[in-house]
Amino acid sequence: MIRPLLIVALALVSIVPATTFASTDAKALLMAIRKRMESSGKYSADLRLKVDIPFIKAPESRATLSFTPPNTTKITSSGFAMIPKQSTELSALSLLSGDFAAIDMGTETWKGLTLRKIKIIPADESGNVVLATMFVDPATLLTHKVVATSKTGGSVTAELVYGNPKAASFCLPSYTKLMMEVPNFEIPRTITGDFNESSQPKKPADPNGKTKATVEIWYEKYRF
Repeated sequence: MIRPLLIVALALVSIVPATTFASTDAKALLMAIRKRMESSGKYSADLRLKVDIPFIKAPESRATLSFTPPNTTKITSSGFAMIPKQSTELSALSLLSGDFAAIDMGTETWKGLTLRKIKIIPADESGNVVLATMFVDPATLLTHKVVATSKTGGSVTAELVYGNPKAASFCLPSYTKLMMEVPNFEIPRTITGDFNESSQPKKPADPNGKTKATVEIWYEKYRF
């Protein structure tokens, strides 16, 4: 009778803790990223932004990003700048600043990199992001891709590049590309100058009333 009981016990040990350890490892990895980002201390960077929305012709703009520990990010511009809210919401530190649940989804190959795929469920229900998936290189602790779902049901994808060694040591990107869907709307013809209707032929409206938009952000002259 001892052997069958032993087999059952070993089976339970091999099944139940596996999920537990996977979840713990995933959260430990994310906490290591948060710790490294927090170690940067106060910093600022110059931003160069390029917005690509089919029905809007917006000029390339510049802004300044300032970060103050523990989790205050401020973006300012002296002139016109179309700065999406998602540019700060999808940063790794923003997603990991509060309490959260982490679910290990295994690995996935992306652009030649083998990345850990980890789903994040924020504990704070007052935030805009309800679910996010981070694609992390466990060897460097760098997040190369983030896919997030907001309360409005919209999905945003961020792809990150790390070309500045000093910034990368704190898991901070040198370039971010945001891809999302935005509602279709008409720009009033009275608006002229640097922000007008595109001279390009309009594309047929999407059946769901949305169109794809891309925002590119270059982080220049980090100051730590």
